[in-house]
Amino acid sequence: MSCRFVLTLILTMVLGCTSPSIGAEGRSDSSSDESKWIISSGITPPLPAGSLLGLALALERGASSLWLDLVLSADDKLVLLSDVRIERSTNVKTIFPDRSRPDGSYYSFDFTLDELQQLSLTPHAVLEYLPLGLSRSHLPVTALDDFLHFVDLMSDDLETPPALICILKQGWRHQQEGKDLGAAVLDALNNYQSRAGTAALMVGSYDPEELQQLALSRGAGPVDSIGFMQLIGADDGKEVQRFEFGTYQPYSYDLLFTKFGLKAVSDYADTIGLDPEAVFDGSGELLQPRFLDDAHALGLRVVCSRIDSLPEQLLNLESRPEALLEHLLFTIGFDGIVTTEDRRARGWLVDLAEEGGNEQNRIIERLIDQIGERDAMPSDPVQSDTTR
Repeated sequence: MSCRFVLTLILTMVLGCTSPSIGAEGRSDSSSDESKWIISSGITPPLPAGSLLGLALALERGASSLWLDLVLSADDKLVLLSDVRIERSTNVKTIFPDRSRPDGSYYSFDFTLDELQQLSLTPHAVLEYLPLGLSRSHLPVTALDDFLHFVDLMSDDLETPPALICILKQGWRHQQEGKDLGAAVLDALNNYQSRAGTAALMVGSYDPEELQQLALSRGAGPVDSIGFMQLIGADDGKEVQRFEFGTYQPYSYDLLFTKFGLKAVSDYADTIGLDPEAVFDGSGELLQPRFLDDAHALGLRVVCSRIDSLPEQLLNLESRPEALLEHLLFTIGFDGIVTTEDRRARGWLVDLAEEGGNEQNRIIERLIDQIGERDAMPSDPVQSDTTR
C-alpha cells in the first residue's frame, strides 16, 4: 500500500470526507435530502394545489416529499383541498350557485365526492394548454385514495418512494359538523399501508390536541410507522379554534414556544412545522431565536412551511436566488422547507454538496503535497568536527 494512499485515507477520516478517493463525486440528490428536507408544496405553477396533474409533475421532476392538504366531503371522503371553504379554490359558484351557506361560503362537507369532482380547481394563471389531452377548463378535485393509487402505479418509475405529509385542515370546523378528520386520515393511511403501499407517511396538524390524540391512538400494526408533525401558525383562529365561554375563540400557540410546551410536543411528534408568521416578525427577524436549538435538543426536526409567503424583507434578502435557501437552511438552521420551488432547492443542495466535496478534496491534496515536500527536504547538515 503506497504512502500517499495511507495519507489520503487518514486525512479523509480526520476531515470527515465521504470517500477516500481524491476524485470522488459529490452526493446525489437523494442523499442531500437526508440532511436537509425539501418538501414540495404540492403546487406546480401554474397548476393549482392538489391537482393530480400538478402532483404527478412534481413527482416526475424528482420531488421526494409532497405536502397534501386534506378535508372531508359530505360522504366522508378525503379530498385534496387547502380549505373547507371551496369557493376560493374551485368554480363551485358556477356549478352549484344555490348551495352556499348563509355566510356566503361553500363548504366541502356540503358536497359529496361525486359532486366535488364535477368542480374544477382554479389554476394560478390562465393555461393555454394541458398535456395528456386534458381540457384546460377542467382540473378536477382529487380524492386521496385516487392519489395514493396513482403513487403506487408510478412507484416503479420513481427513484425512491415519496414521503407524503398529510395535513389536517381546520379540524375544528369538521368537529362542528360531527366529522372527525384526523381519524379519517389515520384510517386511510393505515389501510394504505396494510395493502403494502409504497409511500412513507406523515400526519400534520395545527391543533396540538388533535395530533396528540391521533398519536396516542395508534396501536400495533402498520400505523406505527406513520410520523407526526406539529404545525404552528398564526394565532388568528383560521386553523384552530376552541369553544370557550359559549363561543369559538382563536387558539394561542404561546405554550408551544416554551420549553415545557416543546417537551410535551416531543412526546407525540417527531417534527415541527413553522409557518412564516409564527417565526418571523414584519422585518424578517426571528421571533424566537432559541426555539430551534431547544427543539433540536429534544430530537425534533423543524421545517419552515410555505416559505413562498415569507416577509418581503426575507424574500429580497439578496440578489442571489439561493441566498434565501442558504439563510433558512444553514444560517438559521431549519431542517427543511416547504416550497413550490422544490426542484430548484434540491438542485442547489446537490451543487452545494459537490462544491463542498471538491473543496475538501483540494484540502487533502494540498496537505499531502505539503507532507511530501517536507519529507523530500534534506535533513539539516551535520556540523564538521573542526577540533579533530
